[in-house]
Amino acid sequence: MKYLFLSLICLFAAHSPAIFAEDKLSPPDTEVIVHAHDGTELPLYQYPASGNDLVLWIGGNGWHDRSIQLARDFTKKGIEVWQIDFAEALMQPSSSNFLRNLDAQYVADIIDAVHQRTGKRVILFAQSYGAIPALRGATLWQQRKNHKGKLLGAILFSPDLVTGLPALGKDPEYLPITRATNVPMMIYQGGLHGSPKQFSRLVTELSSHNPNVFFNVLPGVTSVFYHDESSPETLALLKTLPEKMSDLSKLFESLPVSVSKTDYVQPDQVSSARPDIKLRSFAGNSLPPAIDLLDANGQRVKLLDYRGKITVVNFWASWCPPCVEEIPSLNRLREKMKGQPFELISINYADSPEKVHEFMHRVNVQFPVLIDPNGKVSQQWNVIGFPSTFIIGKDGKIQYGVNAAIQWDAPEVISALKALN
Repeated sequence: MKYLFLSLICLFAAHSPAIFAEDKLSPPDTEVIVHAHDGTELPLYQYPASGNDLVLWIGGNGWHDRSIQLARDFTKKGIEVWQIDFAEALMQPSSSNFLRNLDAQYVADIIDAVHQRTGKRVILFAQSYGAIPALRGATLWQQRKNHKGKLLGAILFSPDLVTGLPALGKDPEYLPITRATNVPMMIYQGGLHGSPKQFSRLVTELSSHNPNVFFNVLPGVTSVFYHDESSPETLALLKTLPEKMSDLSKLFESLPVSVSKTDYVQPDQVSSARPDIKLRSFAGNSLPPAIDLLDANGQRVKLLDYRGKITVVNFWASWCPPCVEEIPSLNRLREKMKGQPFELISINYADSPEKVHEFMHRVNVQFPVLIDPNGKVSQQWNVIGFPSTFIIGKDGKIQYGVNAAIQWDAPEVISALKALN
């Protein structure tokens, strides 16, 4: 594994007049149609440019202002861009499971089409779960006996290569492509996108058979193309990345061509069923990490203060719809547990106090909200998805875990909590 500091300052962006136009941007009118191996017509947005490199941007969740603006900025530096939203192209609902199960031959077909029509060198772009079909497609393309042209490498933004969300207390498992690919890659990892421990595990997996894995961790950044992401690091990277792409092209070009020796094939369908849609016995270390944070009113709260009580610790994020949806049932849970040795606290992930106050002005929250401004407490608890909730017994040990939004005032939940008395 390698660090690469190319003065590519950080990743992500928000709607800022310094970089983005005030009006909502639209994809270009220019489209290119690729006929896939199975006859499927794949439409891609095309941003033409005169240079020798082409960014093939793999997506599955629509194109927002910042991705459109970044593509336009690439063309000003002579870098052509083709963008495909596979959910839109195949008329399927957008989801992580859709991208996990996408036929990666489509990506390989598009790489072939780029070379046949333009003769340009390809650099793959993908974020989050889009990295799955990007790496699978690149690996399949490499292994085609008649492939032509040049695939320089992949630039991945906070890639998610897990098989699914694990039970609380367990580490995620990685898809086979994580170890199978030899595609050179640069990863821009949001420092607030998951825990450092999990990112270290990912890099170790990727590097096990691939000597050309480079990465740059971006402090204070959650997700590069999240519309509310406005960190200075994000804005700076999106402003400078187009002119720095030549450095990345030279880096990739300097690396020896290495095709994976793994005979990789498209896997069977992957299920994304969540394991903890109800209370389950906690599978990890039952001794909870410390909590010592300020709540939204500036009061200091320690987990030790609740020793001897049944304590529900709920980790959430303001940008997570299921987190918001379960708040009313958490309010009702607290009401129904009155008179019991019980406490409910929630921990907000990485929002500023101002943003938390603004949220609480809109949403009725009747329990203490602790602010975890840099996400460190959430990372110490190995929180991988939101919401994640831990139930601690009167003995101070974690008894149950839930990594999904549930009805917290359901009779079976109330009974299970009262049974901890």
